[in-house]
Amino acid sequence: MSAGVGSRLAGVDGAMAAREQVEMVRCRLGDRLDGAVQRYVPLAEFGLWKYLMESRHRKQVLVDAISVWVPEEPALWNSGVAPEDLEPVVRVRFSARGVLGALVPVERYFAALSYPQAQAALFSHYAPGTRPADLQATAGYFLPLSRREDARAGVVA
Repeated sequence: MSAGVGSRLAGVDGAMAAREQVEMVRCRLGDRLDGAVQRYVPLAEFGLWKYLMESRHRKQVLVDAISVWVPEEPALWNSGVAPEDLEPVVRVRFSARGVLGALVPVERYFAALSYPQAQAALFSHYAPGTRPADLQATAGYFLPLSRREDARAGVVA
C-alpha cells in the first residue's frame, strides 16, 4: 500500500469524525443564576434558544464555555485528555409530530448524570404516553476548551 493511499484513508476518517462533532455552548439557565440548571445547546441554535428563554420564559442565561461535543470513541481515551476534564453529555435524537402532523427531527443534549430526569422533562412536552419509536441516545463528551482546536481539526491527540 502506498503512502498516498494511507494518507487519503486517514483524511477520510478525520472528515467522518469531524461531521460528528458539534460546536456547543455550556450555559446556565434559571431565575437566579446561583441555583441555575446547566444546559448544553448547539452553537448554531444558541442565539434563537437564548432569545426564547429570556423573552418567552423570562429566564436568565449565562454562558460558561463554548467548545465541542464529541461522541464517545475508544480513541478518545488515548488522546491525552485527562478523564476528569471530560464532561459526559448524552445526545438524544428522535422525530416528533409537528403542528401539521409532519415529522420534525429533534436533537437535544443533556448532562449524563441528570439524563433520566431530563429525558422525562423533555417528553413531558409531548402527548402523554407517546414515546418516539426512533429514539437514539449517544454517549459523548463536552471537551475542555483547551482541546477545541484539536477536536475541530479531527485530532483528539
